[in-house]
Amino acid sequence: MRYPIRNIVLFSTVFTALALGTASAQEVTGKSTVTPRPVSASLSSIEAERARLFEQMLADPSNLDVAFRYAALSSEAGDLEAAISTLERMLIYAPGLPRLQLELGVLYFRLSAYDMARTYFNAALAAPAVPEEVRTKIDTYIAAIDARSSDSQFSGSFSTGIRWQSNATAATDARSIETTFFPDPLVLNDSARGDGDFNAYAALNLRYSYDLASQGDKIEATFQSYGTLQAEHTEINTGYAELQVGPRFNLERFGLDDTSLAVYGIAGGYYIDSDSYLYSGGVGAALITDLSITTRLVFGNEYRREAFQDSFDRPTASDRTGDRYRSSLTLQHFLSGNVALWASLLADRRLADVSYLSYQEFGLNVGLSIDMDSPIATQADPWTLGFALGYANRNYDSPDPTYSLDTEQEDNEAYAELSLLVPFKENWEFQTVLGYRNVNSNYDIYSYDNMSASLGVVRRF
Repeated sequence: MRYPIRNIVLFSTVFTALALGTASAQEVTGKSTVTPRPVSASLSSIEAERARLFEQMLADPSNLDVAFRYAALSSEAGDLEAAISTLERMLIYAPGLPRLQLELGVLYFRLSAYDMARTYFNAALAAPAVPEEVRTKIDTYIAAIDARSSDSQFSGSFSTGIRWQSNATAATDARSIETTFFPDPLVLNDSARGDGDFNAYAALNLRYSYDLASQGDKIEATFQSYGTLQAEHTEINTGYAELQVGPRFNLERFGLDDTSLAVYGIAGGYYIDSDSYLYSGGVGAALITDLSITTRLVFGNEYRREAFQDSFDRPTASDRTGDRYRSSLTLQHFLSGNVALWASLLADRRLADVSYLSYQEFGLNVGLSIDMDSPIATQADPWTLGFALGYANRNYDSPDPTYSLDTEQEDNEAYAELSLLVPFKENWEFQTVLGYRNVNSNYDIYSYDNMSASLGVVRRF
């Protein structure tokens, strides 16, 4: 006995994870973004120390040690303008000091002011007897400036690993369910109930941007793909891919500073166990505005036409064919130089050919990431701890006649996720994720919970 909804739930889980991951990774990039740095103390203690050092600078403006400490704390707190102005004042008392020029170059780089960053890096390299490690660091930054200053930019990530799930099939643990066909509850056999499994997974995310010669406009393309191979339940081996391409317009031409509008086309699809399951295509638009140097707001809308494909194992999949509309409002904020927060409001409307498969969904997702000093003394790169929570409510348009003649299906879904990224070489990280998901439905057949744990590696480029 097979229930196609299991696969729908699994795909929704994968798609949501990819969509949120992409939004948080892609949309926080831009000229307002500061690269987080490890902070060894709380923000309140840093601010108190900054205030104390500021008073010392006023009393003794030529004290370079005090000024440099103030600039370092300002950088850690995410106040890059204060750090830059302090270091530039220090150059009055110590003109041509390579240490100051290097740090100014790094700060301007973090603000995406690449011309100014290059100026300071070149000045530092012109000093006599530059240490080799400093020269290597500057060469790395200059190479990054060359890449980011070109008309075209390319970036991405690839991750792979293994995952265990307590309920890989996303099926109910109930022994029996109520149906409209039988007077007594229908007893489920083991094959129709939740079962744990391991899988191997791989995900690829690519982003390409080309600057147009017109007021800051761009052509952007993103590609996402994801696939799993199950150890036992090979009937739910899955694959997913989606491409989005379109222009992004700089709205400063209309007086809207730090604001852009992206418009894009969408094409994608899923397969299950080597069978085509879904083809989709549509359009989307996103309004992105930087409220401050540390805060970004993104309002997005997407439309997809979804064509589900019947197969031997899923002969009624095409009943789900129809239109899907999705809206989101996402706020991203750097609380300090090493703590990033995000929150998303989501609304989803699916109109399927069969009314009891049509639904509307509203959800809220929140999360944070913290860059922490590595516990390994010789490791300079920080470890990143992430935490996310989410809730969604789904209400279907009409009763499913298999389970009720007068009550529509309603689902309440919640999840929690804890992740840790540990760098082990340049552009490589170990990634581990612990998660829990619970779906509570008034149709018992669709209620389930699932614990998961994964271990993998991530390559960024």
